[in-house]
Amino acid sequence: MPNFISEALIDEAIDAIISARDFCGDESEAVADVCADHGIKGADRKKVHRIANFRANARWNRFKREAGVSERHLW
Repeated sequence: MPNFISEALIDEAIDAIISARDFCGDESEAVADVCADHGIKGADRKKVHRIANFRANARWNRFKREAGVSERHLW
């Protein structure tokens, strides 16, 4: 298991989460697929999901702001 999780991997997981949201898919499964492609398992997989989900929320909220969504509807 890697001790270091690259920014490229996190970015790939963020993209997978955003795509899952766009198509009402399973975000956890999308991240699991990305991790499986890179041979990441167990606690590291959870760590990737936690980091990517946090950053995906920020990106998702930015998209909503750009679309004119009221601040009260952002999380």
